[in-house]
Formats: sequence, structure tokens, C-alpha cells
Amino acid sequence: MRSPIRNSQTVKPVICLMMLIAIFCLAYPDNSIALSGDILVVNESLVNVRSGPSNKAESVIKLKENRKVTEIQRQNNWVEVELHRDDINTGWIHSSLLSKASQTQNTSSPTRFDVFMQRFNDHNEVIKKQNGDIYFTKASHKGKGNIEVIATEVWLNKDMESRNNTLSEIFKMWSDVVPVGSSISVHVVDEHGERYTVMLR
Repeated sequence: MRSPIRNSQTVKPVICLMMLIAIFCLAYPDNSIALSGDILVVNESLVNVRSGPSNKAESVIKLKENRKVTEIQRQNNWVEVELHRDDINTGWIHSSLLSKASQTQNTSSPTRFDVFMQRFNDHNEVIKKQNGDIYFTKASHKGKGNIEVIATEVWLNKDMESRNNTLSEIFKMWSDVVPVGSSISVHVVDEHGERYTVMLR
């Protein structure tokens, strides 16, 4: 006569556990537990990107369906994302309007350094058209927010103020693609690898 009681006592914890799992899944759907740096995809035809985590915040731009963005942080049901644009760097989108990208989508999405390199190369083209010279020939990612750029003789022979101004432009390009609050640095070396200066945030 005791066997049914044991079965009942065994079933109750299992039911409670199943209920807790169900509640967790409802409260935290798959796209809401993404992590900083994850690639997300807009899942509606046209989505507002806002200046803050609220429907009352100004809409700074609209994104079309399937547009990829990079998660920076979350506040309640809002996600701050990196937009990979030259004019507007970041904004906020309601989490219900975003989904995690598939693995194949993640593979093809540009990294922050890829975005920086595109801007770096474009910047070099502009400088070359203006005065026929370039100041930095190559950039490499050293990890943990650190990059290294190789300076040309033209840059090395400029006065201190000019060097600081041109380096600040490179630093801003890198700063614009790295989330606010992250530590970054730009190290300058010559073609032989000798270090000249570094700019930090």
C-alpha cells in the first residue's frame, strides 16, 4: 500500500521542475538571452532605432528586415546595438524586433575590426587624393581592444601637433566601432616594428 505514495512523492518534484523550466522559457525566449557581441537580425519589415531604451525616445533611423546588428548591452526589453554605419554608430531596438542570427549568418557578418579596416582604407584613399601621401600603411588587431598601425616616414617627419591630429583620426575610427566603456588602444610603430607612441581610452 505504500508504493502509490512513493510514486506521488516522486512525481511532484518532477512536475515542479517542469513548471519552472516552462516559466523560464516564457520569460527568456531564445533571442532575449543573447550576449554582448552577438550578431542579431531585424525580424520585422521596418524597425525604429531609438536614441534610448524607450518608445518615447527619438527615432534616429529605421532598419529593414534581415539587417544585421551587433549587441552591446540590454536594459529590460531593449537592446543597444552597433549599427555598422558611418553616420550613426549605435541605437536601441526593442528585443521583440530582433532575433539571433544563425551560425552561417554569424560567420559572414563583419567583425568590428573589419568595419574599422574599411574606414581605415577609405581614409587613406582620401588623404592620398588630398596630398599624395598616406600616414599609416597597415593596421593589425592585437586582441582585447588593441590595434597596431605602421606609420610612414611622412608621418614620422611631421611635427608633434600634426602627428597627434592624424593619429586622433585613426583613434576615433577605432573608438567608433568598439562599445562605449571598453578599453582600447592604438599603438604606432615604424616599418621595423619600433614603437613610437600609443593612444589609450
